[in-house]
Amino acid sequence: MIDLRYHIATIIALFLALAVGILIGSSIVGDDLLVEQQKKSIDRLEEQFLSLREKEKALTEANIFQTTMLANYENYNQALLPVLVKDRLKGLNVAVVVTGGSDIPAGMLNSLSIAGANITSKTVVLEEAALKNADLRAELIDYYQLDPGTDTDAIRYQVATSVAAVISNEADESVISFLQDKGLVKFSGSGDIPVQAVIVVGGTEDEDMFLASSFDQGLITHCLERNLKVYGVESSQTSFSYMEEYQKNNISTVDNIDLSLGQIALIYAMEGEPGNYGIKPTAKRFMPSVPVEAIGGQSR
Repeated sequence: MIDLRYHIATIIALFLALAVGILIGSSIVGDDLLVEQQKKSIDRLEEQFLSLREKEKALTEANIFQTTMLANYENYNQALLPVLVKDRLKGLNVAVVVTGGSDIPAGMLNSLSIAGANITSKTVVLEEAALKNADLRAELIDYYQLDPGTDTDAIRYQVATSVAAVISNEADESVISFLQDKGLVKFSGSGDIPVQAVIVVGGTEDEDMFLASSFDQGLITHCLERNLKVYGVESSQTSFSYMEEYQKNNISTVDNIDLSLGQIALIYAMEGEPGNYGIKPTAKRFMPSVPVEAIGGQSR
């Protein structure tokens, strides 16, 4: 659509330029042949302009139709979702960690609730985790007793290990207070309930908050070492994807968690069908297989 509008604007500019040329040519030179050639050029440009306008109209109508159809499919999937996921994660204690400055899709939490999962805690990584502040970096180096020359990624990795300890209920209150007081993370939820699975919500719109190769790697690694199941998710239209980094840890991923089909894929992955699901090039499959009994049929 953008390219088409660019071509239309170009033709209009040429059209105007030739019109001005005709006026100048006829008033100064008086060359009838030149004027005739310019008129023919304008006629051709006008034909192209009208053709492009028709194409733009057709594309606009097609886009409206496709947008409407996608919205209808999403509404249908939302209606079908409870039937497919109800109680499939019943009793599973889940911690949610949001990195990259993204938001938790409301539909994801609702779907997990329908599936019977218990969201024990929510952890949000804040902007200070980018560690642009030299004083904060120095404080963290001192807190973790690191070498003064430790680089930013390594410092951030250490912060992630502390967050993993908090999620798994292994950290004391002083660690939680320190991380929150420094504006690195925000914790909410219970620290007394044993966690069995962690959902890391990645992807970012801000390149400065792309922490997948440092914070997220540290978090995932240390959660896996604590025998927690880890799942990496992000929205379908995030500017900077985390999927490739997450898949280095051999965990299940879903790259369209903002959509109902992505939420269904996550729940089935958590139930026991691991994989890399979604619509982006890093996805291996669109979504898991749906058991016949999930839609009211009978297995043979």
